Amino acid sequence: MSDHLQHDAIQGHIVHQYDDIQEADNKLPQWWLWSFYIAIAFAFGYWIWFEAFAVGKSPLDRYSDERMAALDTGAPVTDEELLHLSADRLTVRGGARTFAQNCAKCHGSQAEGNIGPNLTDEYWIGGHAPIDIYQTITGGRTGKGMPSWGLQLGPGACKQVAAYVLTLKNTRVPGKEPQGTKVEDGPAGPVKTAKR
Repeated sequence: MSDHLQHDAIQGHIVHQYDDIQEADNKLPQWWLWSFYIAIAFAFGYWIWFEAFAVGKSPLDRYSDERMAALDTGAPVTDEELLHLSADRLTVRGGARTFAQNCAKCHGSQAEGNIGPNLTDEYWIGGHAPIDIYQTITGGRTGKGMPSWGLQLGPGACKQVAAYVLTLKNTRVPGKEPQGTKVEDGPAGPVKTAKR
């Protein structure tokens, strides 16, 4: 069979020829093969470490944590700051993660209410303004069963959770019966109506 192989001075043995196009079967360089195998092993290890078993934090999660730490400015928290944070996708994502870890036990995985109230309806127990929501998270509600998360989570995480809760307002996920004061957003802003 080797008698039928053509030989080219540059390419070596020609193994295929179609439409006057000659193709040689040259081996890839060893350095290229090893770099390819190492890249495959690295990708598999990265997937195991960060995605499959979540042993380490992904770069996006680390970035979100750094942004949360940057929120601990010590300055007074305002409605405007919290509303601005609720429009930031990464802040809301961090708040959703913290909510799932700490708040979903009482408020449900979709904030539909369980032991705690439904956070997606238009009824609010401790106030509906962004600063009221933040203060409820940090200080808790004595007598209502809401623990204080301020010292455990820190101001940055509490701001993120408040921003996340602000995105849930009036999404009306079916769940626990309404509790508190109904708040309707009118042309002049939120208007309180009779308690239920």
